[in-house]
Amino acid sequence: MANLWNITQEFLALASLIEEAGGEATQEVMEELAISRENFAHKAEGYTRLILKWDSEIDAASAEIKRIQAIKKTKENSVARLKEMLLHALQVFGQEDKTGVKRYETPLFKLSTRKSQAVEIVDETEVPESFWVVKKEVSKSAISNALKEGEEVPGAFLKENYSVQIK
Repeated sequence: MANLWNITQEFLALASLIEEAGGEATQEVMEELAISRENFAHKAEGYTRLILKWDSEIDAASAEIKRIQAIKKTKENSVARLKEMLLHALQVFGQEDKTGVKRYETPLFKLSTRKSQAVEIVDETEVPESFWVVKKEVSKSAISNALKEGEEVPGAFLKENYSVQIK
């Protein structure tokens, strides 16, 4: 019987192979992962450790993504505020050319204003229906309720799933 250190190292090696393959397992790895009655307890413990390890790494990655997204949003807001202040200053201090564009040059940068147009919606309720886009999507919850009540829904059925619960 293998000791805990060997079991852990074996599963970490298999986990590394799976991660290197982008989450895909080769036939060789699949054979190593196959569970038989004789090694169920050993593999179940190894799988559970690996699942819990990866779940914690997923949680850490999600937290890091949120942290980085917050930094990104802060920087985007700061850039927008600085651009707004720079535009205002350029409109006041820039030299206007014959096309109405305000320009200002520094040794490092050339600044200029640019005109653009954007649609501004003042009151959505007044916009005619012909200008609305309606997104069409299937409501799984409505289909689920209908199927549970015995109604037939073409193209859909209730599928019973099983999953592992780790405590």
